[in-house]
Amino acid sequence: EADDLYSREKFDEYGKTIGFWWSSTGIDYFRGYLANLRHTSRADISRYITTYIQGKPHVGLALISEPAQQQVKLTPEDLIGQ
Repeated sequence: EADDLYSREKFDEYGKTIGFWWSSTGIDYFRGYLANLRHTSRADISRYITTYIQGKPHVGLALISEPAQQQVKLTPEDLIGQ
């Protein structure tokens, strides 16, 4: 919330924020976003995870330099959970 309030003090940042929300969800959604976010419960989050994430197909992606990959020994199997 503090970041949101601070961004409103800088017109160029607030303009980008308003433009994003207007084009993706609408201004009314933006105006009520933080209040609605505060009303989200752990049960809501759990229900979302079990409905849309858990047990569903997924994609794993890692952007890592070759030297770093060799250092941590990350394998394709690590990324796909095998």
